[in-house]
Amino acid sequence: MSEISEPKTAGGAWLIVAASAIGALIAAFNVVNLGNGIAFTFGAWLVFVSSLLVLGAGLILALHLALSRGMRGLLAVLILLGIVGTGVAAYFLLAWILVVAMGVALVGWLIHVTVDPSPLD
Repeated sequence: MSEISEPKTAGGAWLIVAASAIGALIAAFNVVNLGNGIAFTFGAWLVFVSSLLVLGAGLILALHLALSRGMRGLLAVLILLGIVGTGVAAYFLLAWILVVAMGVALVGWLIHVTVDPSPLD
């Protein structure tokens, strides 16, 4: 009798990708919007670049690229630092929607480290 296996998904990592992509779009808008008071400032550029870095790292985790357990753990820790750092910087810039996006990314990170299956299993 053949055994049916369920597909392994990385739901938490995909939530990180979605939230950071939305965060990057919001940050890009904040960089060029002259009416918000933070346009073209170092902080606005910082949260834009950090959102893109979290997006890239989340994609690496979500696509199950060939990484050792140690590298996946290191990447997860770096993503956590990126999410928290971006959220704090967005808080100081009063970019509340970006703070919420990083909160959603943090929920995705928690799902990833507690529930998501390892690609090595």
